[in-house]
Amino acid sequence: MTRSQRNLVRRGSLEDQARQIFGEDSEAIGRWVEYWRLSRERNRELLQSFEKVALVRFEGKRILDIGCGTGGLGEIVADQSGFYVGADYNLHVLQFAQPDTGRSYLQCNGIRLPFREKLFDYIFAFDVIEHLQGGLPEQKAFLAEIARVLKPSGLAFFTTPNYWYPFDGHTRLYGPQFLPTRLADIYIRRLNPGFIKEHNTFDEIQLMTPGDLKECLRHSGLVFLHDLPCSLDKSEFARHNPVRGILAYLGLGWYPHAEFWGVLAHRDSAGFLRRKLRKEWFYEQNQPSSDLRDFGSAIDFGRDAFGYQLGHGWYWHETEPHGYRWTSGEVTCYLQKSGGSPCVRLRGFTPVPNHVVVSVARKPGVWVKIGEHFCGTEEEFDLVYLIPFEAVDGLVEVKLTCDKTHRSDVPEDRRELGVMVFSVALTEPD
Repeated sequence: MTRSQRNLVRRGSLEDQARQIFGEDSEAIGRWVEYWRLSRERNRELLQSFEKVALVRFEGKRILDIGCGTGGLGEIVADQSGFYVGADYNLHVLQFAQPDTGRSYLQCNGIRLPFREKLFDYIFAFDVIEHLQGGLPEQKAFLAEIARVLKPSGLAFFTTPNYWYPFDGHTRLYGPQFLPTRLADIYIRRLNPGFIKEHNTFDEIQLMTPGDLKECLRHSGLVFLHDLPCSLDKSEFARHNPVRGILAYLGLGWYPHAEFWGVLAHRDSAGFLRRKLRKEWFYEQNQPSSDLRDFGSAIDFGRDAFGYQLGHGWYWHETEPHGYRWTSGEVTCYLQKSGGSPCVRLRGFTPVPNHVVVSVARKPGVWVKIGEHFCGTEEEFDLVYLIPFEAVDGLVEVKLTCDKTHRSDVPEDRRELGVMVFSVALTEPD
């Protein structure tokens, strides 16, 4: 069967399914079929919106798409990822998702996901949480499940409508959420009877207030990477929306949005994962302006372009030969850990005597010294130090400290230089 023949079968099947739901309501049938036909393009637009916000790379990543519907997102990302799973509770739409190489689909409940902990790099949950029938308790359980199966350095892409926004996209009507359920159903039945035929009652839509969402996030241990649930920080929101931006500084920045949408991460990981948020990249910030790559277990300045893995204190090589960067008196960097890799390996060179200390963060802000080295004049060093505690899978923060700094012989060069670093990496012990 050709691709076009398969599409014809799927289109016919969608229409048949719509007739089972809506009877002979041709307007509702057409709207429902069109909605699912456009699933792929709708997901592509959402994905592009998130890709403008954060560094997202699917190569070799494990992806979970909760509420996948007919599988539109899977058709976009599965060829790039290492492992894609689409999950949906509603079999009447899930049956139209087409499994293929690199992507699979299953029916399951979003508050009891059949996966082990810390499995997925990326989780997508587009307009799902408001469809959970149990209200706030199940919404708490849903976000807790996302936190459970999300890797410590993973990202979750989340959208749901704001209860306080007057127009409801599910019914295409103004204000049904502000009415008692019985009156809301009468109102909807009169103006959009197709919704009642599909959902029975508006009570099946559990829109979230800002307070509801904040409570669910606190319970789950997840946070938005931005200040506000619109993928903007307060200053950015005020710049783009001067009037509504005032609300952000009055503590009301979560309210004036049609939809909550943003990138979620584990609370303990949010600080360094903010480095994946896209921004203007400048050389003087040690940020490459192009060739952005994902976090890795090693930084090799002779081979790769880096920026978001580098913390404070690194100096760009400017006109010097490629292959290393200078440190200042203190620098930090982030290395991706998975499985083993209990050692830090540091390769570098110092033109003058120095004392280098290597530390690793046990948790944010708590440093453990794992080794030190007294460098001689014009010494090239290759150091390996064991991490003396169990580091969870995710990003490991490493700090290098030099006792002495110096300046180059170039009068215009005002940098305080520590040592040259060729590479720093997480490795297995020999």
